[in-house]
Amino acid sequence: MPGFARAHRSLPATAGAMLASALLATAAVAQSYPTAPVRVIVPFGAGGATDVLARVFIDHLQQRLGQTFTAENRGGAGGQIAATAFARAPADGYTLMFTTAAPITIAPLLSDKVQYDPRKDFVPVALVAVQPVWLTVSAGSPFKTLADVVAHARDNPGKVTYGTSGVGTELHLAAEAIARSAGIQMVHVPFRGGAEVVTALMGHQVDLAALSTASIANPVRQGTLRALAVTSPKRLPALPEAPTMREVGYAGIELDAWFGLVAPAGTPAPVIGKLNAAFVQAVRDPEVTRQIIDQGAEPAGDTPDAFAAGGRGS
Repeated sequence: MPGFARAHRSLPATAGAMLASALLATAAVAQSYPTAPVRVIVPFGAGGATDVLARVFIDHLQQRLGQTFTAENRGGAGGQIAATAFARAPADGYTLMFTTAAPITIAPLLSDKVQYDPRKDFVPVALVAVQPVWLTVSAGSPFKTLADVVAHARDNPGKVTYGTSGVGTELHLAAEAIARSAGIQMVHVPFRGGAEVVTALMGHQVDLAALSTASIANPVRQGTLRALAVTSPKRLPALPEAPTMREVGYAGIELDAWFGLVAPAGTPAPVIGKLNAAFVQAVRDPEVTRQIIDQGAEPAGDTPDAFAAGGRGS
């Protein structure tokens, strides 16, 4: 019994030593991270808004952290295909996902068939940019204004088609909000990413599209697409000729699509902290800021906790 008592009294000291050792090991891992290439899953197709912004940050991370960061596009089902695969990724910081709200906060609210739980399977790293939604048509479209679209849709219920990068995306919800406010019916045609939507729009496969700024900025500047309205509270310097939804009679429709980085649940906190610091520093880098603004987005930089709570940083 005395021997047991001595052993029992030594347990707290042993546990403390083990905890200290574990903390030191974790800190060492974070300090050296990354020591191998990092895969960044993008849940939409190449060339779309999410992909464009992801690559802006990936370039910065490679320079800052001295390791290869590679974008891997996995489009489909409004981001759910990528998110489902990502939920099974190792929690070591070497597989990350640059995403929008679509697979993280919207999909689980719209369907009980989602095969992951964002609250349990993912942890936030950093919110890095926000941008509004645009209603756009091809330059050769007969629709010159949003009023033209609404008038045609009222005269031809269910005949007007619009494209987005997927069911349940912010883009889809914005278009449906406009249709409901206007009292019209339109047919949704989902694609795997914004670049595919732009191609379909220019090929007259759909009548109009709801897209993020990064997807439409260059085609609008080049004159191949026409922006009818934007969901921001005021006109954007990147495309100042496009009116806001308020200006065209839909004051209640204002929203932003956010872009941010998440990691698998269980990723060491020091690794999350190092990644967050790198992203926040990227947001504050003048060249990165210029690239974000050129895409019609607004830079943001949050802590993981603020990102989880839905905040927006500087």
